[in-house]
Amino acid sequence: METVGEKWLFFDVDGTLVPFGENAAPSKRTLDALARARARGHKVFLCTGRTRCDIGPGLLCFDVDGVISGAGARIEMGGVCLRAKPLPLTLLRRTAAQILRRHVSCILEGTYGFYYVGEGGERMPWDFPRIRRAGEITRAMSVEKFTAHTVSEAEFAPLAAWLAPWYDIYARPDGRFFEMVRKGQDKAAAIRWLCQRFDVDKADVFAFGDSANDLPMLRAAGMGVVMGSAPLSVRREAALVTGAVEEEGVATALERLGLA
Repeated sequence: METVGEKWLFFDVDGTLVPFGENAAPSKRTLDALARARARGHKVFLCTGRTRCDIGPGLLCFDVDGVISGAGARIEMGGVCLRAKPLPLTLLRRTAAQILRRHVSCILEGTYGFYYVGEGGERMPWDFPRIRRAGEITRAMSVEKFTAHTVSEAEFAPLAAWLAPWYDIYARPDGRFFEMVRKGQDKAAAIRWLCQRFDVDKADVFAFGDSANDLPMLRAAGMGVVMGSAPLSVRREAALVTGAVEEEGVATALERLGLA
């Protein structure tokens, strides 16, 4: 298959471009395929739940046209920030107060750093600055999203009930890790904003992902590509299912689609 015209390609990071791991880097075959896609005139974007400070050198070892980080909160192109939407300070402080009240271990993920708030059954090993009162949170922290780390789904349930009106909640299957993204501010919203700004048709958008938090962007794309390691509920919504990251799924899909 040969794909005609410029396409915009958006790649989730963990479990899609790289195996899960803080400093993981794409394989040589993946890097070669991405370089060939760009050489053909296609745009390549990282589209990750990681905030900007958590995108290490392994993920910046190749050229990209842009980065969507914080699960859609921040958009960069050519090294320039086009849009930044951290969580509103009033909502964030109210959220932190509930986290502290309900004793759940959470990590606030900012553009420039991480912060530890609350303490539940799961004790975090990281030495992040600790928030002990909601009023300690400032705009300068630029918090974009947060995660909860629990011993069980039951421990998280009371907090989840309070969070539900304001946040989309993405749970891992083990019921011990939860990611919170502000409603209306996900990867799909960021992609739609970019496409509207640069007059890109949905049919020319390709999204690659592997988990439930990728579903909105897969639906926002003209072509949604899902890794073979994804849960069945995610694979069911794919236009194309490729191999897992360990099976060079991204490179295989790019070649099969005529993008590389």
